[in-house]
Amino acid sequence: MDVVSHAGWGYAALRWRGAKTARWGLLAGAAPDILTFVPPMVRRVMAHGWAGFSRGGNRDPGVWRAGGPPLPGELMDIYNGYYVYTHSLVILAMVLVLVYLAGRRNLLWFGIPYAFHVLLDIPTHERFQTPFLYPISRWTFEGISWGHPLVFWPNWVALIGVHVYLAFHYRRKRLAADTARVAEAPG
Repeated sequence: MDVVSHAGWGYAALRWRGAKTARWGLLAGAAPDILTFVPPMVRRVMAHGWAGFSRGGNRDPGVWRAGGPPLPGELMDIYNGYYVYTHSLVILAMVLVLVYLAGRRNLLWFGIPYAFHVLLDIPTHERFQTPFLYPISRWTFEGISWGHPLVFWPNWVALIGVHVYLAFHYRRKRLAADTARVAEAPG
């Protein structure tokens, strides 16, 4: 699934914890992809200057489809060097145990949008399949590409619907609290 959708779902997943936490949930929802693709991009910029930003942008979009052209070496390096770690529920669980043992229990909530990202990627990745059980297993599932209209448009309709619902729900809640506060005010 695209990183913008993951961020939106991450926000929605933590909205019930408050607007500030939800904004951090937006980042946590996008984190697996950020942790996968930003380090190689930084490495390219360090090696090639600002021109490193544009490298790899001219890829054939079919590269993400199962029958597409061979994956470029750079994408294979990213998959094996980052993706298998950042998209593993096993590694996420180990990190959350360490966070818990370190006494930072308030940070455990951010595991929800992160895990939701990985769970959404499992059925929506056709070529860059999600090794969610790594390092225990490299088993993956060949899903339907997130860019396929049968996945892309229902995802966006659902995401927009959830955000519209959340906006109205919390606006109504805020108005009710304001009304109660005015009613309780002396004089």
